[in-house]
Amino acid sequence: MSGRWLRVLVASGLSLLLLPLGLALNPDMGSSSAGLLWLLGTSLGLFPLTFRFLLAAGGLLALFTGVVLFTPLTAFLVRGLVVRDVPQKADLIVVLGGGMHCGAGELEASSLARLEKGLELWRAGYAPRLTLSDTVGEIFGSAGCPSLGRVALERVRALYGEAGPEVVLLPKMRTTRTEALAVAELVRDRGYRRVLLVTTPTHSRRAVAAFRKLGLEVWSVPSSEPRFDMALPTPADRLQALTPIVREYLGLLKYRLQGWL
Repeated sequence: MSGRWLRVLVASGLSLLLLPLGLALNPDMGSSSAGLLWLLGTSLGLFPLTFRFLLAAGGLLALFTGVVLFTPLTAFLVRGLVVRDVPQKADLIVVLGGGMHCGAGELEASSLARLEKGLELWRAGYAPRLTLSDTVGEIFGSAGCPSLGRVALERVRALYGEAGPEVVLLPKMRTTRTEALAVAELVRDRGYRRVLLVTTPTHSRRAVAAFRKLGLEVWSVPSSEPRFDMALPTPADRLQALTPIVREYLGLLKYRLQGWL
């Protein structure tokens, strides 16, 4: 086998091994995108210079993965993302949107956890009403994806019927920023004062900062974390935590540059 084809073979294997890390960083990546990345990595083996670049990048990523899996850095970064307040009596429970399984038309685990926490606060008498995010399908990659808020509302009505909480749908929600703006308008229009904000723990710092930037009196009451154990006892938990860590720190940077925090 010639040196070139040996490099291509090694590059193909290395690119395939690195794909799980890419999927952990971006779990929304589709099959076509993942396949193109693999082909791109494989093509780097065609030339000695690009092959050396791939080897160096692979070494750095391996070092980064080792730090994530086997050091306290991941736990430190996760702690910096969580804001947890003691619940107070409030006018409104704001349940932020999470994810959707568009094909099945079902709430993703983070959305279920947020809804469960919001209903728990309502049952405990902290507030008589809650908001749900009436999302547009495009944010989940498909215009035909059902609204997260409407699917959640059906679930609330199935559980409690007319005896359930008052539910306010926030229309055409796309981001945490649009949710904050919609809630600020609702609070102003209805004369509400205090808000309990429910989201997953690692999203709570960015979310509460975005809401408080608009002058809202907000208490952060995060849901449980369905994707990994927040104590991060295993390498698998720390790898699962990598996705929200990267997403949220990049989100914090973006929101700060936009003046939304």
